[in-house]
Amino acid sequence: MGPQGMAMRVTALVATALVLALAEPGLGQEEWMEFTSPQDGFKVTFPGTPTVENTTWTSQMRYPLPARVFSVTRRQERYSVTVVDYRGIEKQGTARSQGCVPGAETCFGGQTRIVGAGYWKSDVHGAITYATFKLLQQHGTPTGMTWNWAEQVEGTLLQFTNADQSRTSASIYMHDNRLYIVEGTVPKGSPEPELFKMSVEFTRPDGATTGSTYSSVYNNYMGLGESPLPDLCGLRGCSAVGLGGGVAGAPASRVRTRREDFPGLDNYFPIDGTASNGGQFQSRALAIVELAKRGFKSVIDVAGGPDADAEGAAVRAAGLKYFLLTIDLAGSPGQYDPAKVDPVLKAMTDPANQPVYLHSGNGHRTAMLWMIKRVVVDGWSVEQAGAEATAIGLVNDNPAVPGQWKFAQDYISAHSPK
Repeated sequence: MGPQGMAMRVTALVATALVLALAEPGLGQEEWMEFTSPQDGFKVTFPGTPTVENTTWTSQMRYPLPARVFSVTRRQERYSVTVVDYRGIEKQGTARSQGCVPGAETCFGGQTRIVGAGYWKSDVHGAITYATFKLLQQHGTPTGMTWNWAEQVEGTLLQFTNADQSRTSASIYMHDNRLYIVEGTVPKGSPEPELFKMSVEFTRPDGATTGSTYSSVYNNYMGLGESPLPDLCGLRGCSAVGLGGGVAGAPASRVRTRREDFPGLDNYFPIDGTASNGGQFQSRALAIVELAKRGFKSVIDVAGGPDADAEGAAVRAAGLKYFLLTIDLAGSPGQYDPAKVDPVLKAMTDPANQPVYLHSGNGHRTAMLWMIKRVVVDGWSVEQAGAEATAIGLVNDNPAVPGQWKFAQDYISAHSPK
């Protein structure tokens, strides 16, 4: 934790002492408790066990998003954390765009790469601003408003004096495409709800807190994959292959990939002139037309599944080659067959197939295979290939990823030139 983070934590501790010292009789220290919601990716100190309400948040672009409200009411005090999950908004935006009149900019978005189909990406970028607007509507003119960060995650702080002279202190953050609205309201004459506001922490899929793992301030461009996380390890899986700090030394020219918006595709990462990586088709009609327009010659699918035949037919109908090259180990879900890797490497490195679009369910397996290719075929170091793999989607956001890093390491060890 840096000096600023330490200062914020000290502020929280001072606020804790102040609240407890001035608490009403019977409201002892034992009532304040750290509450954690791994599902929602946060921790906060509540004055009691919160109630949980499942609800729907209507975004600025009118997308219905799942939300949960955690709240505690104590006499005239109220404390709440609202978590809005924006992670499914891209699919809603793609679906909305498919119903547009062709060329209708107001629905599809003229700058698709920037605003997203159906303006879904603009909605994510503007989530904090929109939440601020909603609070202004609710409470009126703020008595304070400033930029802030909590546990390395940037956000906005607001303070209000309400019509009844109660005071509300609110903070809004965005982490991993989830919006967090933290509100504490106390009656006139009571201490400010600083303990509550300053105690918020955010957790990553691997369970680590952001304050203990991010080396600088996080903004949600990182959640969208448009800029790298403050560290290349931890969430990005470096420790799984023993990369450690070596990733930071990889040539910048080889670690510059960024996630891009692509009509009908999930998790699209351009790599170089020979290949791009990503997830499954969200809309074959949009994605395959765009792949053909951009000059792709083939699609390699290593996941398969019930839609593989239909996908292959659609790809071939557009004049592209389709390779279904699953790598799963028969009878062992979540494990991979080393003997099935070589056909994928041959297909992706054949100039007649390039440029090729590589995909699995979410792009993790193909990013793993591309990492293997970089070392075994191209002669890159493990550190360089691992850094690029994280940049094209091999991030530790589901339980299968550590095993994928381990498989890549084992395969590279067995097949690299001695």
